[in-house]
Amino acid sequence: MRAYSFFLFTLLFFFSSNLFPDELEDVKGEEKLLLLFDKCEKLRVTNPDSAITIALQALDIAVAMNKDYSIAKAEHLLGYCYYGRNDFDLAIAHLNKSLQIARQNQLDDWIALGLNRIGNVYQLKSNNLQAFDAYKEALQINQKLENRLEIARSLGNLGSIYNLFGSYPKSIEYFLEALAIYEKLSEQEGIAWTSLSIARLFKRLGLYEKAIQYAEPALQKYRELQDKTGSTNGVTLSLSELGSIYHHLGLFDKAIENIQTVLDINIRNHNIQGQAANHLSLGIICFEKGDITNAEKDLNRALDLKRQVNDSLDLSKLYRYLGETMILRNNLQLGIGYIEKGLSIAQKHQLLMDIKDSYLSLSKAQIKKRNYPKALEYQTLFSALKDSINSSEIARLEMQYDFDKREKEQELITKQRDAVQQAKLERQQMFTIFTAIALFLTLLLASVIFYFYKEKKKTNQVLTIQKNEIEKQKHEIESQRDIATRQRDQIADQQKQITDSIRYASRIQSAVFPREQVLGRLLKEHFIFYKPKNIVSGDFYWVSELHDGRLVVATADCTGHGVPGAFMSMLSMTLLKELTATAHDVAAGDILFKLRSLIIASLNQTGNEGDSVDGLDLSLAIIDKKTNTLEYAGAFMPIMICRRKGNNSLEYSDDRVDSDSFELYEIKADKMPIGYYVIGEKPFTTHRVTLVDSDTIYMMTDGYCDQFGGEKNYKFLLANFKKLLINLQHMTLAEQKKVLSQTLDTYMGNQKQVDDILVLGFRV
Repeated sequence: MRAYSFFLFTLLFFFSSNLFPDELEDVKGEEKLLLLFDKCEKLRVTNPDSAITIALQALDIAVAMNKDYSIAKAEHLLGYCYYGRNDFDLAIAHLNKSLQIARQNQLDDWIALGLNRIGNVYQLKSNNLQAFDAYKEALQINQKLENRLEIARSLGNLGSIYNLFGSYPKSIEYFLEALAIYEKLSEQEGIAWTSLSIARLFKRLGLYEKAIQYAEPALQKYRELQDKTGSTNGVTLSLSELGSIYHHLGLFDKAIENIQTVLDINIRNHNIQGQAANHLSLGIICFEKGDITNAEKDLNRALDLKRQVNDSLDLSKLYRYLGETMILRNNLQLGIGYIEKGLSIAQKHQLLMDIKDSYLSLSKAQIKKRNYPKALEYQTLFSALKDSINSSEIARLEMQYDFDKREKEQELITKQRDAVQQAKLERQQMFTIFTAIALFLTLLLASVIFYFYKEKKKTNQVLTIQKNEIEKQKHEIESQRDIATRQRDQIADQQKQITDSIRYASRIQSAVFPREQVLGRLLKEHFIFYKPKNIVSGDFYWVSELHDGRLVVATADCTGHGVPGAFMSMLSMTLLKELTATAHDVAAGDILFKLRSLIIASLNQTGNEGDSVDGLDLSLAIIDKKTNTLEYAGAFMPIMICRRKGNNSLEYSDDRVDSDSFELYEIKADKMPIGYYVIGEKPFTTHRVTLVDSDTIYMMTDGYCDQFGGEKNYKFLLANFKKLLINLQHMTLAEQKKVLSQTLDTYMGNQKQVDDILVLGFRV
């Protein structure tokens, strides 16, 4: 019956798109109900008030028809319309009614859909724990239904919650899993939305260039969808996100351009809530630029719009910036009043960062007012709150603990519910089996008595036939068992062949690396700490001598690891050998530039959708032993030089770490890969430094620093790696390699290795 209803819904939706409103007068019953559903869905975004009126009419018809399925859909659609109008309490009320009816009638698809939508509302109301519970249950139902599209939607929703609670590894895991499903299904809107969510995650982590790499493709896909559907929602979301990223990068004019574009779209679409958010962003950017006049204008416009639609999102921040503008205009009383109002809102919703910022603003205002005791009081509150959250880490950990606790409780409740359901099924199965056995025995007894008195010979014949049948079945079972055994052995043999092939490939890859005797001849002292994640690796190192006598040393991290990474590393080593074999008086940056051109040509990379996006990060040094000079160029991969104190300081570096006897310098790489890159083929920077005899040079991939471990399962990080290196300078390089290996093993504990690891240390 449910399958028939779904077919009828689909059929009527298809034909109803061409009906005019007056045609509904001649349509009755369920057909009219379905047409109302379709019209409501079309008006939900562009005219939410009309959509609500139609949804209420549909609900009245569904109640009169007394059909639970139709009532559940009408309640859900009405709640969705209120959600679109930002009436969150009404949205929750109607969505819960729909969910209750769906549960009573075991409508699993509507239960999952309702839970996802309820989670969306809770998330907008900042009730993130309730949102997580709803998303988690929706995911479990969709997995049971094997609904791949809805599984991806639930995974994306859960990824956004993990992002809010600072559980970034789990957040990116859920986002990437959702993205893989969307790509397999060729669901363009899902791909765009998930890419935008990943961009938001990287922005939260401060990785703005990485965020742009995901936000720009999302914008492109949403523009393609806009051309097909006319919907601008995705385009405005992507432009807003890019504007926020440019804001954080200090590119104010570019940020204003993006947000102004979004504002124009929201004005055309009569999206009041979106306009309010755009004016707030413009006001903050103008304030930070020092354009107080425009900042005040945009902030006040944002406040007026939020009051129109009762939008409380970011209201605390809005009042704080309004107060700051008033204080800059020497209107201290009004400015302090605004900031105190924002503080009250932040305290009500426990927005710790907004509370902290409000304390600091009030302290500065009281200093300007010359009320120094009050200023000291607010400064003390600010410092205490700043220390207590430790740059929001402690608050995040406390919320994460509560979040994990709720997650475990939800898992326990689910297990208990599944156990109860399983027990019911088992009891029902036992009763069915017992009844069937009893009936069978009764019939069998009657048959035996009948045949015993009437047809004894016939019974013997039947028994003989049954015996032959059993023998035949036994033979078939034995044959199937033999087939299964052969298949198992065949699979094991194939697995062994694959593993042996990969191991042989590892020997081939190792043979291409520079031999130990070559390294010993070219380098005064060295160590190589090389640990592939799988049998073969995407990391490689290269040491060679140019025609002019200079020494070239390189380490690289190719896209991926395992077999794909190994293929990429073999190609890259071959091209690098070709370049170094023909290089004459060439700089390090020029070699990287030429290598990038060869990689792009070899992989036929054009930047179009579907092209290969493989490449590599690389650090390359050219050393002239005659002049004791080193040239360095890097693609996302730095080089470090450790020098004994008392020698001349390194003339160029980006960062430095000191100990009692040594100084460790870092020279950072260009932030672009060896491969196709959206910003075009910019030249690589060549850095030149003068070496002294005691200098130790380190080149490495990011595998060591990105390894998770320790008590809190955090990354090892580059800062800790630098401290480790500078504390090993009293050792030989062979001893340093042992300590690096032991330190990594201890830090990893029971954690899996997440990437290929390569560290090369040497002296010349």
